Amino acid sequence: MPVSLRNPRTYTVLLFLAVAAVLLGLFLYFYRGGYSPPPSPNVPFEQLTRTTSLNELAGRADFVDAPGVQIRPGTLLVDSAHRNAFDPEEIVTLLSRIGSRGYDVEFMGEFARLDEDERIPMLEEKLRQADSFLVISPRTPYSAAEIALVQRFIDQGGKVLLIAEPNRPHDINSLSGHLGLEFQPDYLFNQVEYDLNFQNVILRDFQPDKLTSGLQEVVFYTVGSIKTSGAGLVSADENTESSLSGNAGTMHPVATGEHRNVLGIYDMTFLVPPHNSVADNNQFISNIADFLTESDREFRLADFPSFFKEDVHILLGQPSLIDAVAATRSLLGTMSIPAELRDLEDVATDTIFLGLYQDSARALQYLEASGVRVGDELSISSASGIPLEDTSIIVLNRSQDRYVLVVLADSSESLTDAIERLASGEFRSGLVDDFVGVYKTE
Repeated sequence: MPVSLRNPRTYTVLLFLAVAAVLLGLFLYFYRGGYSPPPSPNVPFEQLTRTTSLNELAGRADFVDAPGVQIRPGTLLVDSAHRNAFDPEEIVTLLSRIGSRGYDVEFMGEFARLDEDERIPMLEEKLRQADSFLVISPRTPYSAAEIALVQRFIDQGGKVLLIAEPNRPHDINSLSGHLGLEFQPDYLFNQVEYDLNFQNVILRDFQPDKLTSGLQEVVFYTVGSIKTSGAGLVSADENTESSLSGNAGTMHPVATGEHRNVLGIYDMTFLVPPHNSVADNNQFISNIADFLTESDREFRLADFPSFFKEDVHILLGQPSLIDAVAATRSLLGTMSIPAELRDLEDVATDTIFLGLYQDSARALQYLEASGVRVGDELSISSASGIPLEDTSIIVLNRSQDRYVLVVLADSSESLTDAIERLASGEFRSGLVDDFVGVYKTE
C-alpha cells in the first residue's frame, strides 16, 4: 500500500530521519576520537596505607624563577598542526617562563585540520626559524617526510620536547619512536604513598642532570612510563606499578632520547595550575624552560634569515654599491630585523658584507674558513675554475656566537640579483654545501 506524503505521521517520521542524519553527520565530522583507559586496579581499602595532602606537598615557599642569562634570543615552535590534544592555556606557566628567558613562542598550524601536503612545507619553513620545538599529544601521526625534517633539526642542535598523557588520545610514538623514546600504553599508580589519589604519583628518584637540578620531589597526576634508548632522568619507586606490567623493572616518566637534546615527559598536568605549585613542580618547569632556551642550534645558509636574531651591521665593499645596502635593509626590515650601515666591523655583532669580487680581501677570513678562494677564477671546496663573469656567491660563516653573511658578485647587477634571490628564497637552489651558494646571474 503506497505511503501518502499528506499523512502527518509520514511527515513526523521523515523529519525524525532528517534530524538524525544531520546529527550523525555532525558527530562524524567533529568526532576527535576517544580514549579507552586500562582497567583500574582493584585496591583493597586496607592496602591504602598512606595518603599525602596538598598541604604536605606544598610548593617551596622560597621558590623564585631565576632565568639564566641567554647568549642569544631565540624561538620556541609549538606544534598545533597535528590535531594536538591540549589547550594553550594549560601550558601558560611554561610559556611565560620561556618568554622571560628572551625567547619568542610561535604556534604552528593554529589547531586547524591540515593534510600532509600542507603540513610538510609549513614544518620545513617553521623549523628553519626555530631553536626549539614542543610537541604535545599529536593525534595526527607524523609522516616520514615530517620525521626527517625533525631529525635534521635535531642534528643541527635544535631542542625537542615531547609531552603526552595516558588519558588523552595521542599518536606521539609516530615521532618519538624514531627519536629513541616509546611512550607506553599504560598509566602508573602507587598504592602505598600518593597525593590524595593512587594515580597521583610522587617521584623522588632523579638522575644528576641540569633538568633535575634542585629537585627533591615532584608530583605527576596522570602519568605513564617511557621506554628509552637514552637516559631515564626521573624514575618511579619500588611501590609504583604500571597498569601494563605491574612493578616489573624501573619505570621512567621522564627520559631523554638517543640525543640529549630530545626530552620526553609522560604527563602534562604538573604544568597546569594549581598543580604547578605542588612540591618542586615549579622548579622542574623552570628547568625545562632552561633546557628549551639553552639551544646550541647551528643554522645553515638555507635557514636565512633566521640566524640573525638581533641587530645586523652591513659592511660595504665600495660606495658605488649603496643601492645594495638599501635593498638589504628593506629585505631584513620585512622580517623585523634591524640593520644599519657601518664603516668598521664589530666582531661581537652579526654582520653582512656586500661587495664585488675585487673587495674580497676585506672578507678573506670568512671566505677561507668556508673553503672559498677568489682570484682570476672562483674556487670552492668542491670545484675550481669557475668563471667570475655574471656570477655571485653567498657564504655563511659562524664564529663563536656570531654569524657573518658574505655576498660577492662580479658587478652591481649581479649583486642585486643575489639579494633578490635571498628575498625570494631562490638562493636555496644554488647551494653547493650547507654554507656556500654559487649563482649565475639571470
